Amino acid sequence: MRIAVIQHALRTDNEQDAVALGNAIADICDMGAEVVILPTVPVLADLSDGDPVPKLFAAIGEERPEHVVIINPAAAPPGVNTAALPTLGSTALIVGDACMDYQEILTASGKKPSVAILIPQSENELQAEAVLELAIGLSQSLAGLVIIAESAGADPGDPGHGGTAIVYMGEVVAEAMGEEDATLEFEVDSPVPQPEPRGLLPQIPTILSQRLAHNEGTKPDPGYPADLN
Repeated sequence: MRIAVIQHALRTDNEQDAVALGNAIADICDMGAEVVILPTVPVLADLSDGDPVPKLFAAIGEERPEHVVIINPAAAPPGVNTAALPTLGSTALIVGDACMDYQEILTASGKKPSVAILIPQSENELQAEAVLELAIGLSQSLAGLVIIAESAGADPGDPGHGGTAIVYMGEVVAEAMGEEDATLEFEVDSPVPQPEPRGLLPQIPTILSQRLAHNEGTKPDPGYPADLN
């Protein structure tokens, strides 16, 4: 099974984003990808009235290939979304702050997914690096194959700072940490192999716990008693 993950460098307007995304999907489909995973890009939400992918292909004058599974996170609500997808099998799509919420990941773990797709919408490069660290641990505990799909080139504080990666059984097999367009590919057996036994879920990196607490209006757990008196 050939999987492709697109990292999209954000353009200045939706029309440019649509054309660039359409071209990227078409190119990787022509190269034989069976599953294509998209990042969160504003144009996808703007085209969310129905399936936006045909509209992306229309922007470049082509038709969507019906044999390819195209995963669009803009169609999924924030949180943990689980489904049995063609080719991939049991899949957990984890969107937004849920990627750094231990309880949400624990919920996903209860479903025993074969594949986990993280759409963390990192707000800076440090968060993107921390998500990759987390994904390595999750590929040994949550699911054998963990994929991070991100856009890139956003302003600090806005979502989209790269960090797209494919992690398989504890090993980073492909990554794009820069701010440019990139397409990652990986061949994996179907069904996707899993760690045996599955390890313990990893701790959430501090910078991600801080983001979650900030967005929820709470204080992050320091990991030790706050009152030392």
